Amino acid sequence: MTAARIIEALGSLLWPLLLAVVVWRVAPHLPGLLGDLREALRTRAFKVKVGGAELSVEEATEQLRRQVSDLQTQMAAQLAERSPPRAPGAAAAPGAAPQAWASEDRWTVLWVDDRPEANALEMAKLRDDGVEVLQAKSTAEAMDVLALRRGVQAIVTDLGRVEGGEYRPHAGLELLKRLREAGFPQPVLVYTSARGVARDRDDAVAAGAATVTASPTELFAALPQLLRSAAQPGPPGNDRPRRPTHPG
Repeated sequence: MTAARIIEALGSLLWPLLLAVVVWRVAPHLPGLLGDLREALRTRAFKVKVGGAELSVEEATEQLRRQVSDLQTQMAAQLAERSPPRAPGAAAAPGAAPQAWASEDRWTVLWVDDRPEANALEMAKLRDDGVEVLQAKSTAEAMDVLALRRGVQAIVTDLGRVEGGEYRPHAGLELLKRLREAGFPQPVLVYTSARGVARDRDDAVAAGAATVTASPTELFAALPQLLRSAAQPGPPGNDRPRRPTHPG
């Protein structure tokens, strides 16, 4: 056999040999890799980015499911309002269609929540609508943002959150109190769970909240109204009161 024939024969064996080496090196790890893949698929542990926050597929799916379910409820309520007139004294169906944002509007909202990823879809929608969304994870941080940043027209806050390593179920009410004491004029929308609405709505309204809701649809309907009301002319300097001091 000539040298050329030998080289040709070796070349024909090269790719099968390389494949055999790869399989030999990878095969011991395949069960673990396949197991990890199956577990990720089972738990939907893949990550996606929404509005700058990293969520698991499960978290993103749950947030989307909550919004779709709420929209279905609101649409059903509006359809009920268009049905034959209710009997005198009957309660009106809740809910209102979200108002469109005017193209010339330039709004800034401060969103206070220790878990902003839980509202990533809501904040992403606001940003898509041209609203600048600032974030704070505590009452103290929110007060600092308001003291240092001009032009915040409205505030969205949760009720319960972890502050200083401790869960405070009424942190949102404390924020409302601090805002009133410091003289900040921005309207506040409390965005919390249905349980929080049922439990603390009256206290939040008494503390100065303009709206208390657990509904994304109501959030998007109320915010344009609050922002436009905040844009009405007021006494000079109302948008930047004195820098608040932190207790202790």
